[in-house]
Amino acid sequence: MAVKRVTDTSDVTPDVSHDDVREVLRLLVGVITGLKRGRDEVPNTLHDAFAGGGLGPRHVPVLMAVAFDGPMSVTDIAERIGLSLATTSLMVGELDRQGIVVRAEDDRDRRRTLVRLHEDHRAIVDAWSQERFSPVARALERLSPAGRAHFVEGLQLLVEETRPGAAPEDGCIA
Repeated sequence: MAVKRVTDTSDVTPDVSHDDVREVLRLLVGVITGLKRGRDEVPNTLHDAFAGGGLGPRHVPVLMAVAFDGPMSVTDIAERIGLSLATTSLMVGELDRQGIVVRAEDDRDRRRTLVRLHEDHRAIVDAWSQERFSPVARALERLSPAGRAHFVEGLQLLVEETRPGAAPEDGCIA
């Protein structure tokens, strides 16, 4: 299988230039770098639980998902953070043993178990998640409703195109 160089734009539609692709990639690197900045910095009140329980940066996406979207099943968390059910279940178990999250029966469907933040840690994890995601919220606030819709649509297309096995249906990437 031949690996395409970044400068190969043979499968780019005529109205998408090499410069457009380069600029988007440059911007994405900036976004990813900005969002990762400080991601390993656990709030002081959680530091002991993280250090004592062998928890690390890999557990942060679980906490952020539950803080951002509220109680949800392990399956929903796995889908949200893009990891396997087994890996996510393992991480939820580790967070549960440290008392940071709690697994509880769903009141609406007793066959289902939901993961939620432990009350002792809810405020700090909620504040932590708001701090981490505030740049995204501020950027979206600066866009018009139509601009937000186009931005979200573009990101959805990019996610689809970067999934394993994604291939252009008509020979174009846009």
